Formats: sequence, C-alpha cells, structure tokens
Amino acid sequence: MKPFQHTNPGRSAQAGMSRRRFFRQTGAAALSTIFLTSCDNLLDKIVPSKKDDRDKTLAFFGDSLTIGTGGTRSLGDWVGDAFSGRPTFTDGINGQIALSIAIRQGGVPLTLSVAGGKFDGTNPVAVTKLNNEFLSTPLNSNVYSKTGTLAGVKCTITRKALPDVGERYTVQPVTKAAETDTANKPLSETQPDIPVPDDSVFELEDAVRLRTATQILWYGRNDMTWGQPTDNILSAIKSSVAYIAEPRRYLVLGILPASTENKGTERYAKVTAFNDDLAMLYRDSYVPMTPPTDSEMNAIGFTPSTEDLEDIEKGNFPRRMRAANNTDEIHLNNFGYQIVANRVVRKIKDLKY
Repeated sequence: MKPFQHTNPGRSAQAGMSRRRFFRQTGAAALSTIFLTSCDNLLDKIVPSKKDDRDKTLAFFGDSLTIGTGGTRSLGDWVGDAFSGRPTFTDGINGQIALSIAIRQGGVPLTLSVAGGKFDGTNPVAVTKLNNEFLSTPLNSNVYSKTGTLAGVKCTITRKALPDVGERYTVQPVTKAAETDTANKPLSETQPDIPVPDDSVFELEDAVRLRTATQILWYGRNDMTWGQPTDNILSAIKSSVAYIAEPRRYLVLGILPASTENKGTERYAKVTAFNDDLAMLYRDSYVPMTPPTDSEMNAIGFTPSTEDLEDIEKGNFPRRMRAANNTDEIHLNNFGYQIVANRVVRKIKDLKY
C-alpha cells in the first residue's frame, strides 16, 4: 500500500490524503487532536514512513587485493571514507582462490568431520576432513580463526601452520557466551560427548550476520594466476550472490590484470574475456578493472608519466599505481586502490545501496 500524502493548497481532494483525514474518514473521528498528535509512533505503524532501515554495513570479501596488499589500507577503508557512519567489514586472505572466499562469505557451505565423531568436552578437537581449507594460504603461516555453529554448538574453527608438521585445523566449543540472545548456547561441562556427524555443516557466524549487508565481492585473481578454470570463479561468485538476502545489494569487481597481462598477450585476452562475461551477467552491479581515465586520475591528484601513459595504452593500470615491490605483478599501491575505491563508491551511490 502506498503511504497517504498530505494535501497541499491547489491540489484536488483526490490527489492526496493526510494521516488525520485518513483517520477521520475511517471512523476515527472520535479521537481527539491531542491523542492523534501524541500517538505519532502508532500512526507510523499504520501508515509507514519512508525511513531507510536497511543494514548499513559494507562487507568486503576477497583475497590480498581486498585487504590492500601493496598499499597502506584495505579497500574497505578507502570506500568507507565516503560513507561516514556506515560500518565496514573486511575479510580477505592472501593467495586464496574463489571457492575459499565463497565459503568464508557463506555462499558455499563449509562441511567437516572431527576426530572421534564428537566433541571432547571443551577441548579442541582435530578436524579430519574439510570440503575446502577455507582459511589456508600458501603465502603465510598466520593463525586464522572463525566463529560459528557446529552440531548445534557454538565454537571456533582455527587454522594453524606448524613447522615440520604442516597445517592443522581444530574446532573448540565456546565456553563463555559473549551474547545472551543467541539460540546456540555454549557447550555445557555436563555434556562432553555431543556427537558431530561426518560432513556436518559449520555455519559461519560472520557469513550469517552479513547476509543483509551491501557486499563487495572481488574474486578470482589467484585462480587466474594459477590457471584454474574460469568456470570455478563464476560458480563461486554466483553462489555468493545467491546467498545474499533479498533485496540483494552487491557489487562484483572484475579481475585486475597483472602488470604483464597487456594487450596482445594470451593472458590479457583470457582476463578481459572473463571480465566481459561478468559485465554481461551483473551489468550495473559490475565494477570494471579497466585502466584509469583522465578524470579518475585527476580526482586523486595523480599525474601520469610517459611510462604510465604507455601502460594505459596497453590496457593496464599504470606502473606508478602498482606496489613498490618490482617483483609484485598483481597488487596496487594507494593510488591504484583509490581508483578502484572511487569506482565502488560511485556504484554504491548510483544504485542507492
């Protein structure tokens, strides 16, 4: 039902109806003016206002580009500068392929089995099987951990890379609940042997919480580097988009060409062909990774050199927008990330996200 509108001088009686007239004409004339004035919140429920109560969070999922490797800030931090008051969430791990990112985002379920097929009280239990090592990367030995629910028990899953041993995943029940309104209670000391069936789903807390957020998905650069099928990237993106709560608010970023993937090379053709497919599929929700325009460079105070212009002519980001490490063919520096961030900001505003 469309909200009733207040009538203005010069408008016909049929052109709009105020809340007060609405009540008078529906048998509420006995209500006093004082009552009507003091019950504004009640009227808002009956004749809804246009207040925007959508989730304001901007959630960024991806790999090292999402966390801003090569620069000093994450992509989410750059974008967040344009939206004061809106919280940002960044979840990126260096070197990950699209499937692992989609699991962290929630679009692909995480399933696992544990040693003994049950919890061991509140002690960590070794994970014996994972459908994907979603916290793993060949590029570092960092400890990564996520909270979620397994077999009805709130717990954490942790990845550790141990010298001479390799990677190990464990799950451990949460013994002190940080929240009091969650349906998933911490494991009781009197229930030490709760069973965990093989291939149980581990529901990630962040993924569930962020389904209503505006999501910025930047997947596939590592798949492309390692020669993985592009169908894998597309499948991961589609699963992630489908997981976002209706009405979906999301952006899909194209794959950034490596510094050596210039016009005329086979790799450039592969990257641009895949990006063209993304653009056709996601249309207004797609953010391109084409070279920066003059106006985009002017907006961030960047004056291209002769070499930069040559890079742009080759269909790529200019070298002075790349990471300072000359052996790094993938990442950007702060100039480059600002270009990408400004494109994301424009899309969020244009799409009224």
